[in-house]
Amino acid sequence: MKAVQNLLLALGGLLLVVSAIVFTAVSWGHLGIGGRAAILLGLTGLVLAAPIPLRRRGLAATAETLAMLGLALLFLDGYAARQVGLAGLDAIGPQPYTAGLIGVVAVAFATYGRLARLRLPIPVAVGLMQLPLAVPAFDEGVFWLVAALLATACADATVWLAGRWRMVAVCFGCTWPLGVVIGLAEAVDTYEPRSAWPLSGALIVAVVAGLVVAVRATRPWSVALTAISAITLITALAVPARVVLEGPWAVAPAPLAGLAVTVLAVLSSRTASVVTAAVTAAVTAAIATALLSTPVAMPVIVTLAGPLAVPPDRGGVWSGIGTTGVREALGAQAVAGPPDLVVLAALALVCAVLALFVARHGRTDDAVSRARHRTLIVVGLAIASVTVAVCPVALGLPYPAAIAVQLVLAVSLAAMSARTALVSVLALAAALEVCAWALVSEPATLVVLGVLAVTAAVTVPVARTPAVRTGAAVTATLLFGGEAVALWIAAGLQPRSVTFVLLGVAAVAMIVAAPPKAALLKAGPRVAVEITAYALGSAGLLLAVDLPMFSLACAAAGVLAIGTALRPDRRVAGYVGTAFLLLAGWTRLLAERVELVEAYTVPFSLVLLAIGWRRARESSSWPAYGAGLSFSLLPSLLAVYAQPGGWIRPLTLGVASFVVLLLGARSRLQAPVALGGFTLAAVAVHELAPWIAQLVTAVPRWVPVAAGGMALVLIGATYEARLQDVRRMRDGFRGLR
Repeated sequence: MKAVQNLLLALGGLLLVVSAIVFTAVSWGHLGIGGRAAILLGLTGLVLAAPIPLRRRGLAATAETLAMLGLALLFLDGYAARQVGLAGLDAIGPQPYTAGLIGVVAVAFATYGRLARLRLPIPVAVGLMQLPLAVPAFDEGVFWLVAALLATACADATVWLAGRWRMVAVCFGCTWPLGVVIGLAEAVDTYEPRSAWPLSGALIVAVVAGLVVAVRATRPWSVALTAISAITLITALAVPARVVLEGPWAVAPAPLAGLAVTVLAVLSSRTASVVTAAVTAAVTAAIATALLSTPVAMPVIVTLAGPLAVPPDRGGVWSGIGTTGVREALGAQAVAGPPDLVVLAALALVCAVLALFVARHGRTDDAVSRARHRTLIVVGLAIASVTVAVCPVALGLPYPAAIAVQLVLAVSLAAMSARTALVSVLALAAALEVCAWALVSEPATLVVLGVLAVTAAVTVPVARTPAVRTGAAVTATLLFGGEAVALWIAAGLQPRSVTFVLLGVAAVAMIVAAPPKAALLKAGPRVAVEITAYALGSAGLLLAVDLPMFSLACAAAGVLAIGTALRPDRRVAGYVGTAFLLLAGWTRLLAERVELVEAYTVPFSLVLLAIGWRRARESSSWPAYGAGLSFSLLPSLLAVYAQPGGWIRPLTLGVASFVVLLLGARSRLQAPVALGGFTLAAVAVHELAPWIAQLVTAVPRWVPVAAGGMALVLIGATYEARLQDVRRMRDGFRGLR
C-alpha cells in the first residue's frame, strides 16, 4: 500500500515539475521582471516551507514529494536568474554555470534536508554532486568526459572507504561503470597515439580504483569489480600496442594482454571466486577486443552475421547462392588471408589457455567451486564452438561444408545439453546460427530445420533436468512449425495459406500435449508444447492477409479451442473458443462492409440470451448472458468508433447499455453490470472526447499537467480513504452473481 501511495505522490510531483517547467519556458515572456521573481521565489518558498508542518502531522511521503518539487523549483530559479542577467550571471558560459548551479543547489538542498529532518534531500544532494565535473566535459571530448567520471568515482571511493556511506557507494556504482564503459567504447575506435596513450592512462586509473574498492567490498561486488577491472586492464594494455602495430598483427595485443592478466590473476590472488572472475573476464575481453578492434575479424563477423551479410543485389532468403565458396557467396574477400588465420589462431590460443586453467584448478570439493568450474567449462566450450564455426569461413570452404560443420556442431551441443544444462544455451545459439545460414538455400533450410527438429524432439525424453526438457520441447515444436511452413512454400502452394499451416501444426501440438492414459510427455514438456502451440496459432492469425481469411482463421481457432475444452482440465478454453467464433462473425461483417451490424447481431443475441435465461439458475451470469450481450454490444461499440459523426447509433447504444446496466444491478448479475457499464463508459468517452479536446486546447498547456499533478498528490495524500472506497466497490462487484 505504501508503495502505491509513494508512486502516486511521485507521479503527481513529476507532473507538477513538468507544468512548472512548461510555465517557465512558455509563459515566461508574458510577465515582467518583478512578476517573474515574485512568482518563482514565492512559489519556491511556499513549497519548501510546506514539508515542515506536513512532517509534523505524519504525512511524511507528501512532505518528501513537495521537497522534490522544491528542488526542481530551485533549478528553475537558477535558470531564471541567468535569463534576466542577475548580477552578471548571463556572462558565464552555459556549461560552467550549469555545473556551478548544480553544486550550489546540492549544498543548499542538503542543508535544507538536514534542518527540515527529511530523508530524501541528503541522498539526492549526494547524487547531484556527481554531475559538476561531468557537465563541463561534454563539450570537451569523450576523453575529458571519461576523466571527469573517473575522477568523480575516485572521490566517491575515497569518501566510501573513509566513512562507509551507502549512498556514496551507490554513486560509485554509477559513475565508475559509466566512465569505464564510455572509455572502452572510445578505445574501440581509437587509432591515433595522441589519443590512445591518455585514454590508456585513464583506464589504468579506473582499474586501480576498482581493485581498491573490490578489496573492501563484499563478495558479489568484489567479484564483479574484479571482472570489470580485468576487462578494462586488457583494453588499457592493448590499445597503445594496437596503434603501434599495423596489418594483421594489430590483433595480437588483445589476446596477449588477456593471457598476461590471466597469469597475473592466478599468481596474485588465492580467492577462487576472484580468480575465476578475472580469468573469465580476461578471456572475454581478449576475444572482444580482438574482434572489434580491427577489420581482421572479418571471418568471425561473416560467420556470426550469416545471410545478413549478403549484399542486397545478391538476393536474400532462398536466393540459391549456396553453390560457391562461402566467403565469395556472402560478399567477403574470396581468398582467405593472413588476417583470417590470425583470428583463428587467437581463438584457438584462448581455448587452449582456458582449458589449461580448468585442468589445473578444477579439482575441488566445494560445491560453489564445482559450479564455478562447470561455468568455466561452458565458457571454454562456447569459445571452442565459435572457433569451429569460424573455420569454414576463415579457410574459404564451400557453402555446403559450412552448413555441415555448423549443423554437426549444433547437434553435438544438443547431445551434450542432455547431461549438462548450461550447454543448452550454447546449443540454442548454435541452432539459431545454422538456421540463419540455411535460409540462403532452399534445400539447406529443409534439411537443417528437419534435423534440428528431430534432434530437439529426441532430447526431450533423454535430458536430465526439467528445464532442458521443457526448452527442448518448445524448440522442437517451433522447428516443426517452421519445417511445415518451409515444405508448404517449397511445394509451390499458396503462401497466403501459411496461416492454416500454422494452425494445423498448433492442432497437432495440442493433441500431442493432451494427457492420455499413457502420456507421451511429462507434465513440464507437455505444458510447454501446449503453450507453444498457442503461440504458433497466434502467429498464424497475425499472418492472415485480409479480413475474410482472418475471419476463417478465427473460426478455425475457435473450433480448436472448443475441442481443447473437452479436456476436463481445460474447460476455460471453451470461453476462448466462443470469443474466437464471435470475433470470426464480427470480422466477417466488417469484411463485407456491413454498416447496419445490428441487423445481424441482435437476432443471434436474442437467441443466446433466451438460451442463457433458461440456464441462469444453473450457473453464474457470465455463461448465461455473457455471450449474448457481447455479441450485440461490442460490434455496435466498434461501429461507433469506426464510423464517427452520427448520433443515432451512439444514442441507441448508450440507452441500451444503460438499461442493461440497470437490469443487471437490480437482479445482482455481474455480466450485465460489467458489459453494460463498460459499453456505456466507452460511448460516453467517444461523445465527450471532442469537447474535452477543445477544453484542453483553450487553456495554457501547463494547466492540464498541473491539474493532473495536483490531483495525484491529493489522491496520494488521502490514499487510504480512496483505497477503502475501491475495496467497497470491489466487494460489491464480487457479490454479484
